[in-house]
Amino acid sequence: MTDPHVPRNRASRLLKEYTNRFRRLFVQHHAADRHQRLKHRVWLLGLAGFVTSVTIASIPPREAEVASHLRGALATPLQVFDIAPVSRLEDATETPARIALHRATDDDAENTPPRPDWTEITVRRGETLSQILQRANVDAPALLQFIRSHPEARPFHEIKVGQVLRLRADAKGRLEELATDQGEEATLHLRRTDTEFRVELLPRPFEARLAHVSGTIDSSLFEDGLAAGLSESVILRLVEIFGWDIDFAQQIRAGDGFAVIYEEKTWHGQKIADGPILAAEFINQGKTYRAVGFRNARRQMEYYSPEGLSLRRAFLRTPVEFSRISSRFAMRLHPVLKTWRAHTGVDYAAPSGTPVRATAAGRIATLGWNGGYGKAIAIRHGGAYSTLYGHLSRFHPALRVGSLVEQGQVIGYVGNTGLATGPHLHYELHVNGKYQNPLTFKFPGAAPIPAEHKQAFLQAASTLGTRLDFISHSALNVASR
Repeated sequence: MTDPHVPRNRASRLLKEYTNRFRRLFVQHHAADRHQRLKHRVWLLGLAGFVTSVTIASIPPREAEVASHLRGALATPLQVFDIAPVSRLEDATETPARIALHRATDDDAENTPPRPDWTEITVRRGETLSQILQRANVDAPALLQFIRSHPEARPFHEIKVGQVLRLRADAKGRLEELATDQGEEATLHLRRTDTEFRVELLPRPFEARLAHVSGTIDSSLFEDGLAAGLSESVILRLVEIFGWDIDFAQQIRAGDGFAVIYEEKTWHGQKIADGPILAAEFINQGKTYRAVGFRNARRQMEYYSPEGLSLRRAFLRTPVEFSRISSRFAMRLHPVLKTWRAHTGVDYAAPSGTPVRATAAGRIATLGWNGGYGKAIAIRHGGAYSTLYGHLSRFHPALRVGSLVEQGQVIGYVGNTGLATGPHLHYELHVNGKYQNPLTFKFPGAAPIPAEHKQAFLQAASTLGTRLDFISHSALNVASR
């Protein structure tokens, strides 16, 4: 650095002269005498002192620099910044190779089609796996051949009514995965590989998340429930929960409302199936019914009123779901015999083949042809109670006289055998050998929740009740607009 007071041309000449002298002194080896070299060295030391003093004089004081920096900082408003990790700062340096890699990755993400969601299908009566796949628009002839030839895949061939199958197919309708639950702890999973299919029995580490649906009834619970977002299985479970207090065959009216809080089973963030109902509300003809779920010692969900009284009764209200009453317990003109006689039961009109449920647990007393009743089943329920189911088209193949049945178990199917003009179920209730009206008979009261669980139940019922209040009122507000 040169003195700013020294003219530029003079400084240039001095620099050139100093350079030549330095070269002669330390680089060139000529025969100069020792006195001359010493003179040059003294002159060079003087030059170094001169240059150093000029350089130091040109540097501003440290105190002045710091003060200026502080003044600027104090004049700037305070700001807060998020500081990225060191690794992220290093990654921010984009080399040509890294830019090309990022572009290739982005292109792959854009070109990769989204993975299709799972489709859940409930097996209908008489359906085969082939028919279910056709209903889902899935083409899988190789899959059917694989299932027939591999014993470990046989459960997919031996499906039952009400069983839930989950499948995933690609955009071309080719099956990629098929799954169904095997008990409560495992899932039978089949997936396509590059060469064939692979079957595995997998534990089910499903995650559970809460869901809620509410709505009002305009036409029927089934149609309006589906429209509101409930699945078939949740609707049927809702009917079972309130089936002891509400006759869904004859008591449902337009304007009735429902609200349901239930679990959804998820796998890697995608919904796989519906879980149990945790709490529910049904408003029927202005009267509000509520149910709160509570798991017993066997991890089974049981339902109670918010006060802790069991909703389970000794008998279901109706043996046929989603039917209508065509003839009541009263005197009537017999449609076939054309004579006035007592009708000692209730007739439920329903399509032929509709499942018929045992209204209470018991043992099969008779099963077969029974005169005007046609194909009929009688069940003894212990003590003073028994029931009869007539005009069936067929019986459940697993049942025999003496078989034990559970409440809600399918025992047969609606038909029009015997003295019947059309498909319907004739249902009778006998108490101490006498006919009773199933619609009005007062069954024993509900049992309370065990005392050791009551406090925990009441706390859960309070929390779920608050949620039901919110979603129920929201549904009513939407319906009133």
